[in-house]
This record gives sequence, C-alpha cells and structure tokens, in this order.
Amino acid sequence: MTLKEYIEQNGNNKIEIQEDGTIRILEEKGPWKPKNEEFYYTITNTGDMTTLCWDDDSIDKFRLEIGNVFRTEAEANRALHRLRARKKFLDAGGYEGQIKPNTKGWFVCLVKVRAAMPSPEYTLKPGCFNAVTPTFVVWFESEEDCQKAIDSLTEEEVKALCWTGENK
Repeated sequence: MTLKEYIEQNGNNKIEIQEDGTIRILEEKGPWKPKNEEFYYTITNTGDMTTLCWDDDSIDKFRLEIGNVFRTEAEANRALHRLRARKKFLDAGGYEGQIKPNTKGWFVCLVKVRAAMPSPEYTLKPGCFNAVTPTFVVWFESEEDCQKAIDSLTEEEVKALCWTGENK
C-alpha cells in the first residue's frame, strides 16, 4: 500500500513512519472528543449527569471547550464531585486567585500514605504554600480552616480529589 492510499483510507490522522517501514498512527493530544453520533456524558446546569449524542454542533463544541464532555459515567461523576468539593472549599472561607500579601496560605494537598489496607493510597491534608504543590487552587488563611474544609467533604468527594488517574 502506498502512503497516498493509506491516507485516503485513514484520513488525516497524524502518523509516524517507523524504522522498519511500518506506519504508526499518533494519538491526538488534548481532551477526548466523541465521533459524530457517539454518546458522551455531561453535567447539566442542575448538577445531574446525562448522556447525549455528539452532533458536532456549537453546543457540543462549547461543552468540550469548558471540559464538560466525558467518555464514561465514572469520569463525569468524578468531575461532579470535584465541583462540589470546590464549592464547599469556597463556602468554608477559601479563596481563589493570588494569596494576600503577608499571608502564609494553606492549600488542600494530595498526600501518599502507607499502603496499609483498607486505607486509601492517598489522603488530603493541609499544606503550606511554599512547601507543596496544591491539589486544589483554593487556598485558606489558616491550617485549621483548611482542615475544616477537608473534613466537610463526603467520601465520594474525597475519592474524586484523591483520584490520580490510576485504576480507572
């Protein structure tokens, strides 16, 4: 098969020609995008999940642009719980944006714990701005406020924030 015939059959997918002469299709980077008439999950304006058929119209494209297109129900569910956790953090006195001058700043951080079962592999702890990379962009003025916000989370919200992409 010639390269021209291959492109005619497989479209304009990016490819790489291997040393042995075989062709490898390169995966597109970025968020997953459904094919026409493929079903996807989304979070509605009422906080529910629904399944829709991809039509590649402006509404589908907008949902994709804001990160509200999910391949599986589990992915959509995690996103929903992360949004609920963010709201709880803000309701508990957390701030978004730059840290106030002369403020230490505490963030919700993901910490790996010992693999002693049945405890989860990761947990959430307050972390100081200078010492950690935060899991969440919401920050608190005190460690106590940060811990209270963490303690207010449901089990599902904690799981969503502790999910690292492993064990889908």
